[in-house]
Amino acid sequence: MALSRLKLTVQLRSAFKNSLPLSTLPKSYSSNKPPVYLPLSIPTNTSLPAGAFGPCINSARHFCTKEEKPLLSVCPTEFVDVLKKHNISRCYFVWDESQKKVVGSHPELKEIEDWLNDENNSLYRQHEAVFLAVGMRSNCLMGAFLWNVNRGQACGGIRMTSFKSVEHFLGEGLRLSQRLGVKSALAGLWIGGGKGLIFEPKDRQHIQPEFRQKIFYDYGDFVSSLNGCFIAGMDTGVNTFDLYNVHTHTRWVVSGPEDVGGSGNAAALVAKGLLCSMEAAMDYLGVGNLSGMRVAIQGAGGIVSLMALSLRINSVFSIKNARGRLKVEKVPIGDKSIIGYDCDILAPCAVGHVLTPDTILDIKAKIVCGSANALLENEDDAKLLTERDVTYVLEFIPNRMAFVNAANENYGRVYRDPELEKHFSKDWEHSIYCLTQHTLKMASEENITVVEASYRLAEEFMKRPHPLWPNRTRTIIQSLVEGGWHQGQDFWRKRRNFAKADCS
Repeated sequence: MALSRLKLTVQLRSAFKNSLPLSTLPKSYSSNKPPVYLPLSIPTNTSLPAGAFGPCINSARHFCTKEEKPLLSVCPTEFVDVLKKHNISRCYFVWDESQKKVVGSHPELKEIEDWLNDENNSLYRQHEAVFLAVGMRSNCLMGAFLWNVNRGQACGGIRMTSFKSVEHFLGEGLRLSQRLGVKSALAGLWIGGGKGLIFEPKDRQHIQPEFRQKIFYDYGDFVSSLNGCFIAGMDTGVNTFDLYNVHTHTRWVVSGPEDVGGSGNAAALVAKGLLCSMEAAMDYLGVGNLSGMRVAIQGAGGIVSLMALSLRINSVFSIKNARGRLKVEKVPIGDKSIIGYDCDILAPCAVGHVLTPDTILDIKAKIVCGSANALLENEDDAKLLTERDVTYVLEFIPNRMAFVNAANENYGRVYRDPELEKHFSKDWEHSIYCLTQHTLKMASEENITVVEASYRLAEEFMKRPHPLWPNRTRTIIQSLVEGGWHQGQDFWRKRRNFAKADCS
């Protein structure tokens, strides 16, 4: 039987209007899209029974719609394409106190809004705002995350790295901004929790000087557009010169080069803070001071070098007479063998997530006190440390000084600054020494972990509003929403083409 190719024109709004109710089809099938032509082989001399259209409809359904990935699962580069497809260059998700939920700027991003509002989402802790933007020069996805701004403007370092998905990108911003909020409250700073993120561009474009400059010019424009509710600093993947480039496009930045008024490298302050916390923990345990103690330090950066020098001064060891006592090892990345060393104090100062259920079992030290962020892979594992009678000092407390140094930058520089030195005192409630002992004592008395004790203390401190500018940051956020920030509106911009003219 001779066959011919018959093109079946499938128009979902007309052809099958009488045979299939449109209400039974997904919305994507009922849109005003161009017809889709499907090749269908049928005998030319065969009449089509009514039921024959069923397979045709199913085929049409398959070819007419392209199944789109959930927004949360796409990589940030694809997400940028989605935003551009909908002509979105800026978007936000803010906490609406009157509705008691997160409200997004665009209906096209409802999936993300729902994810933030999901009560099972452990990463979202009523963050005041999440702002996202696409860099006009670099096309990079950029974010600013604000958490608990009761004490002041959100402040946090810019982290530029790769992310597996939009959910990963958002999750890290939410998690890190909360941690910085807790850290700043414990440190007695009048700022809120913040975090800046940049998705590392593909093909390692960020290592090319000209393109890298574009990235940070873009981030500077982004921060300027937020009108001061977020102050950017330095974090992983970013250096002081990058911050200088950000500074050329915004005043809302800290941690820039010292030559232009920045706070510079705070490694010496962080090392001093670690030693202060170690001494506080030892005093709490009643085991004396650092003299003669065996300290295992993981890491090889500036903080570690300065801490080792300070430990030598404290007679922890003498390099001159260190035969058999000072051991320096070069190990592969990821090696965690030092955690099991026979020592008095373990100081992880390289990378986070080194304390896991497996490695905790290997710890022989009585005290764990390090500078690396997120030492515990899971904060619930702090219970395992308690069970093993290991005194754990939450890194929020000893490693705060880089953050403190940057946060105080706008108040000017002072030689031997008393506002920095008070963090090493023994008589200020927010000092490293006092907080180390306070959290250890609170954890012991209330039978909770030091992680829980630290969060409870931070919650109490965060109830205290900024003494001069209460609710100022929330007012700025509301102003951005009402002023059409997500539509590219900036009330302060004198030239409407300012940003585009500057993009070359």
